[in-house]
Amino acid sequence: MKLIERICDFFSQLLHSIRASKKCQPTVNPPDNGNGAHVGDGGNSTFSNANGHPSGNDGSTDQHTQGITPNPIEDGQSDKNPQSTIPKTYTVQTIPFLTSKLNLDYEATYKVPYSILDSVDTQFPIIRAPKSGCEIKLPVVGRSGKRGVCEEHLCKMIRDLKLHDFYDDISLFIGNYSKPYEPDIAYIDVQKGIFIDIEIDEPYSGSERLPIHYKTKGGTKDDRRNDCFTERGWTVLRFSEKQVHEQPKSCLKRVYQLLSEMDGSITMPQCIATEADIFSNDMWTKEQAERMEQNKEREKMLGIDKFIQTVEGAHTPLKDYSKGKELEDNIARRKKGIRSITDINSTYAPPQLTNVHISNSDEQRRREAERYEHPQQISTQTKPKSTPSSRGYA
Repeated sequence: MKLIERICDFFSQLLHSIRASKKCQPTVNPPDNGNGAHVGDGGNSTFSNANGHPSGNDGSTDQHTQGITPNPIEDGQSDKNPQSTIPKTYTVQTIPFLTSKLNLDYEATYKVPYSILDSVDTQFPIIRAPKSGCEIKLPVVGRSGKRGVCEEHLCKMIRDLKLHDFYDDISLFIGNYSKPYEPDIAYIDVQKGIFIDIEIDEPYSGSERLPIHYKTKGGTKDDRRNDCFTERGWTVLRFSEKQVHEQPKSCLKRVYQLLSEMDGSITMPQCIATEADIFSNDMWTKEQAERMEQNKEREKMLGIDKFIQTVEGAHTPLKDYSKGKELEDNIARRKKGIRSITDINSTYAPPQLTNVHISNSDEQRRREAERYEHPQQISTQTKPKSTPSSRGYA
């Protein structure tokens, strides 16, 4: 019996010493496989969470034992916060991004003091300028329209660079229309008589998905709007959305280059002086804009999935100022007078001479004189010649 008891005591002491030695061994971290995962027994990987604890499940719910293949983990990520696949959207804004206050004397008269030239083609940036001496129509404070994604982008740049005299909460009444035009962004220096409408042109609208700015055979779709501003003493400067998105500082540099042409005392801010000049960008046709919409080129460029329209609240109705209405009456009378002169000239224009070659120059001058003195003697033909005008189109 004593022998058996000694043997049991021996094995008990041996087991106790083995347990004690295990507790004294240092903890060794498994080797890292480079993705924040540690290789465990059998070559399997377990992942650590932010607190250093394993984030993997126990054997009963292991993804591999369940036949589920885990998503690949990119460098710097963990399986607890996988890369988001939710579409990125842009919510169209209706509040101003710039908070500068515009102070105007609506009883004063301002006239354009500078003289600059229009740009000669339909490449952005596009410039349309007023005539020197033209009376300036003042804007009213307030705006009801939506702001675009690149308007927000450019306004943020203006704020960050601490540039002055830029506004995005004004409107300009035209004629008797109750709904005014709303510049995307305006540059206004009242003392120098400089009023610039800065537009950011997109090929199509984000919500209606329709072409909104494009070139035509005779010019651009925006020519009428441009004329409304230049007739009222404003310069129009149009950038493409691509230019503002890719070169916002260069766009602002172009604004100040234009300002120095208007007034030599305006200097380039140092914060944008070293920026590269803006690249030119061809304006698109309506057909090209439609293809761009189908390909969602705006969304791809801006890195978004779609545009979301906000529900607009009630807006305070805007009204034109009284002196502005007088200016509109003067513009209407002037344009009416121009139309009357044009009609008179077209009515009493001398008849066009037929292109008949006469070798004797004296004889040619005599015949031309007879036509002007006796226009009633010009014979008419009962059967018109086969010319484009007689077929119904000119």
